Amino acid sequence: MEKALANLVQLPVFDASHVRFVAHTLSNYLTVTAACVGLLKLRLKDYPDEQIHTWLEGVRHVTALMMNTALQLMNIPSAEGEQFIREKVDLPTLVQRACNYYRLAAEHKQIAISFEANVQSPFVWADRVAVAAVLDNLLSNAVKFSPHQKRVWVRVTAEPAHLVCTVQDEGPGLSAEEQAMLFQRGVRLSNMPTGGEPSTGYGLAVAKELITKLDGDLWCESERGQGASFSFRLPVYSEEQHGTVKP
Repeated sequence: MEKALANLVQLPVFDASHVRFVAHTLSNYLTVTAACVGLLKLRLKDYPDEQIHTWLEGVRHVTALMMNTALQLMNIPSAEGEQFIREKVDLPTLVQRACNYYRLAAEHKQIAISFEANVQSPFVWADRVAVAAVLDNLLSNAVKFSPHQKRVWVRVTAEPAHLVCTVQDEGPGLSAEEQAMLFQRGVRLSNMPTGGEPSTGYGLAVAKELITKLDGDLWCESERGQGASFSFRLPVYSEEQHGTVKP
């Protein structure tokens, strides 16, 4: 005990200015990114492919969200904090694109990712950038913690007032005790990435917070040794409630 206490004295004192310095540097890079996106949007304003405009707006939006976070780390209140952009989002299409992206990473571990959607109406009322960030976390974890030559199943299903996306893996699974700590910030559980990938312990906490802010829910179903299934639900889009908007 005395030795442990002596070691505590030698720990470096936390310096908040270091965080502010790094946040300021990050904000500088984000400012450049935002400027480049603005120039691209201006140059391509008459470009006929509507998907290009959607992607550029997505980059602009996520850059603004990151800039707002960097300003908060510097204890500088944003002049107008970037808010979620709720719109009519085609959830199955968004999920399928995320799966296509992560198949490239999964190939290195010979992990197969399958996708299916069983819904009549594909639209939810959400922020597509925030949902993409959640999908990135769930698919990243599924690939990260799955052993080689396993499978990941991704499904979109319907409930009366919500659409549900589920990411199911064949990894080591989680005990009830571990599930109770899943969405706490900075908590790292006993499972280790199977390919040496980095893990911070913050991804699921961020994903949970994003889905909650979008009036949804995120949860896990798992047993030790039986893989894990992460699901989130989002409210369906309806013209009566949200008006007629562009998908």
